[in-house]
Amino acid sequence: MAQNSIKAWFSIFAELSKIKIPFAVSFSSFTGYVLFKGALDAGALISTLGVFLLASGSAALNQFQEHQFDIKMQRTRNRPIPSGRYSSINTLIFSIIISAIGTLILLFGANITATIIGLLTLLWYNGVYTPLKRRTVFAVLAGAFVGAYPPLIGWSAAGGQILDKEILMIASLLFIWQVPHFILLLLKYGKEYEIAGFSTLTSYLSEAQLRKVIFIWILATAFSVIGIIISGFIGSKIIITALMASSVWLIFTFYFILKKQQVNLRLAFIQINLFLIFVLALFTVDSLL
Repeated sequence: MAQNSIKAWFSIFAELSKIKIPFAVSFSSFTGYVLFKGALDAGALISTLGVFLLASGSAALNQFQEHQFDIKMQRTRNRPIPSGRYSSINTLIFSIIISAIGTLILLFGANITATIIGLLTLLWYNGVYTPLKRRTVFAVLAGAFVGAYPPLIGWSAAGGQILDKEILMIASLLFIWQVPHFILLLLKYGKEYEIAGFSTLTSYLSEAQLRKVIFIWILATAFSVIGIIISGFIGSKIIITALMASSVWLIFTFYFILKKQQVNLRLAFIQINLFLIFVLALFTVDSLL
């Protein structure tokens, strides 16, 4: 009976938090921590947990904010609130509680700087980016900042300064990576977003033009990694080689994917995500060597 209750609670948590997003966010924060510390310790786990819970609360709050629009889209109409499985008020309560726990973990388990950046990330995502999506196509750039903040949280939790060159370059990479990641979603769901009342690039650019925009940002992503290598932050020659190879792979992979008449968006989405995970993992391993 207890096992069923735990399973049911985890299912609720996973749905309301869009659990894949908090995992990705906390992994980039973990990378930032290890990059500064050069070691794994309890602080890495504590700060990562705090970021995970804060990101989970933010994602749940986003569901509360957008449930009236989610019901209009095929992609999102089965989410907890529009499907009627959870009430909007309970989702809001869940968001507040989980966000508060995550904040307290960062405050007492890390430091005030990490906590402030964590709260700024939540404020930016839910207070700036979310409402901006319905007003301007440039919201995609505002949203990209959300991906840039988590490594700064980890770096500062480990004792680093947020203006340190190394972490700013990592944050810039994540900012740039977010843009093609978002536009790939627009290629697949742009018309649904338009019907729901969001302002999207698909209203202004053709699919061919969007493909060109994606490829430009893919190039920028790859060259951001190369820029980090050139800056001398990476010590292992093997990891430098792997980073260079992965950057070249990203460019040529997307060149051929986007050149095809029918783009395999699912494959493209998986590959751009795997690229970032692989690169962050390499950064982390290098700092531990």
